[in-house]
Amino acid sequence: MKKILIIVVASVLIFSECASPESIDNKALKVVSQFNSKCPMMIDQETRMDGIEIKNGNTIVYKYTLINLFAAKVDTAKFNLALRPGIINTIKTNAELAELKRINSSFEYYYKDREDKFIYSFLITPKDYIDQPQ
Repeated sequence: MKKILIIVVASVLIFSECASPESIDNKALKVVSQFNSKCPMMIDQETRMDGIEIKNGNTIVYKYTLINLFAAKVDTAKFNLALRPGIINTIKTNAELAELKRINSSFEYYYKDREDKFIYSFLITPKDYIDQPQ
């Protein structure tokens, strides 16, 4: 699971390096298209990145295939627990994501197995990564 977290973090960084301060609706489609022309790409021995898409105008969706897993064998609660906190922390602390955070983007992570069966997805919203006053 630690490898998957590193892969996801790297993917966030790859996209954020391409993002510009312009509206995600206008600029990101071009960035996503360019990035997707390189997909699918192997991230490591276990994980293939299938691509990125924009959903609902302001949600970045990262799509992965875990090529050596079967959906029925994945404990989704553990999967979520292993990945979600680290991804939220990366989004909170990564200055390269400042523009996406400024426009209140959400980040969705979608995983499927070697047989193209859905494993799990989760959504990180501004509520998750913006520190609320106490």
